[in-house]
Amino acid sequence: MITATILENQYEIRNQWSDVTIKQMAKAQEYIDNMPKWLSNYIYSEDDEPVSEGKLLKFYVDWIGLFSNIPKEYLEGEIAVNNTDELSLIELFGLVSKFLGEPSQEEIGESEVIKLGSKEYRLIEPVKTSGGVSKMLGGATYKHFSESQALASLFQKKQYRKWSYLSKITAILFREEAEEQYEEELIEMRAKAFENLPVSEAYRGYFFLLSLQKKQQEHLVLSLTQRKKVKSSTPLVKKYYLAFIGKIKLIISHLKAFITNKG
Repeated sequence: MITATILENQYEIRNQWSDVTIKQMAKAQEYIDNMPKWLSNYIYSEDDEPVSEGKLLKFYVDWIGLFSNIPKEYLEGEIAVNNTDELSLIELFGLVSKFLGEPSQEEIGESEVIKLGSKEYRLIEPVKTSGGVSKMLGGATYKHFSESQALASLFQKKQYRKWSYLSKITAILFREEAEEQYEEELIEMRAKAFENLPVSEAYRGYFFLLSLQKKQQEHLVLSLTQRKKVKSSTPLVKKYYLAFIGKIKLIISHLKAFITNKG
């Protein structure tokens, strides 16, 4: 977050993912969902369509207002559109334009622990099998998997995106106590509280989960590949084994004949 002095007054501008909460991004998403098609195409489409500068500046004012406490009348009537000596409208928009997208893993990292205030929440711990293999989310039930996966699928599709899905996913898969059982009421309460999570914290957990899933898939592919190799090599092993047994039987028959003749 940065502080800017405008007309001798100080105002705060949220410019980092750690500065905004899931609830604040939900409000921004509502604006995105209701923006006119020409604006949506201008921002998210690769087509370079001409846009009225007046309409575009109005959008800048609205978007800056979502992530700062600068009065709208200052943004509309007191701040220069493009001024090299003072903070301009275009520069202010540049500080908050990242919130039109979403954070990257390289930008904020990943973690199995997230924090909300003084409390820590940890991803459902893995469980080791009798063979010593660590099973991802081993303490999770079918409900944990089915509900979180359904929400994650919707969240990844921007046309269906609701930031409340992210708080619900996090509430399902992250908990204070390792022994906690699946309880819908408890998860709903935690999801409501997690709307106040900084986006950076929520995404660190989300990226950690995606990373675990990727490793699990790679492990599964490797395991299936190895099984396929073993299966394909079985006839060859059997062939050599039978040939070896045949030789042993031949040696034994020769020994018997030798002993009989000697006798």
